[in-house]
Amino acid sequence: MAAPRDNVTLLFKLYCLAVMTLMAAAYTIALRYTRTSDKELYFSTTAVCITEVIKLLLSVGILAKETGSLGRFKASLRENVLGSPKELLKLSVPSLVYAVQNNMAFLALSNLDAAVYQVTYQLKIPCTALCTVLMLNRTLSKLQWVSVFMLCAGVTLVQWKPAQATKVVFLQVLVASTLLLWLSTQTTS
Repeated sequence: MAAPRDNVTLLFKLYCLAVMTLMAAAYTIALRYTRTSDKELYFSTTAVCITEVIKLLLSVGILAKETGSLGRFKASLRENVLGSPKELLKLSVPSLVYAVQNNMAFLALSNLDAAVYQVTYQLKIPCTALCTVLMLNRTLSKLQWVSVFMLCAGVTLVQWKPAQATKVVFLQVLVASTLLLWLSTQTTS
């Protein structure tokens, strides 16, 4: 049996990559601006909580649309949320870690330059790659390993002499390594 073909065009993939890159950059710049302005600071925990509530409402709305009727919506909630407390407990661990991570992002952007923060934040990619290899026994291609090491080298350069290097170099390393990672996932899928 042949594998199903990917119906998503390359143009759409590039569009998604560009939109996600712009969103991440805009988020970092806006957050840095709001955390360093002379105005009264807001509580970062409140911002994280509101964000999570909005995501919950959007998720419930999408589930309601997909189920089609109120009865199936209630049955789906009962079965998948209330009917499996063990799974709900398992999901609470990464949820708490994610909440801590988001609060730490506010703290980091209050104290770091936005470019340094953005590049350093990308260390989550090598950590994820390492966990994928060690915990899930997956293998990475040579191109993926080169991409991971290139990303680590870029982060090292940022931290090594941040005052002497330009922000353009940081962003070039970030974009190049992200594109390499993206291309390597396209060739293996």
